[in-house]
Amino acid sequence: MNKSHRTPGNEGLVGSFPQPIELLRRLANARLPVHVVDHAEIETLRILKLGGSIKAAIPDATRIPGGLAPSQGQVPATVDEITGVGRSLLDVFARRPTRMHPRVQCL
Repeated sequence: MNKSHRTPGNEGLVGSFPQPIELLRRLANARLPVHVVDHAEIETLRILKLGGSIKAAIPDATRIPGGLAPSQGQVPATVDEITGVGRSLLDVFARRPTRMHPRVQCL
């Protein structure tokens, strides 16, 4: 089991909220299950889970989203799987722009 407290590649994201597809892409490149303790990433995981892109155990929020007080003792979220929906999103957003899909870009 991967015991890292931050998903790989998020070093520059401390204090900001990663885009869901960006976090999904990093999760796809990680060895699952992954434990995530970063508050911003946990909030983004909530979006991915609600959208059916991942299967994860996500703890209750330790502070109000957008609140100014730092979280105390944040319980990690555990991402167990990227679902078929999540894999489909990765396939769509990983494509380079083409004539048939001019708006789809590699982020």
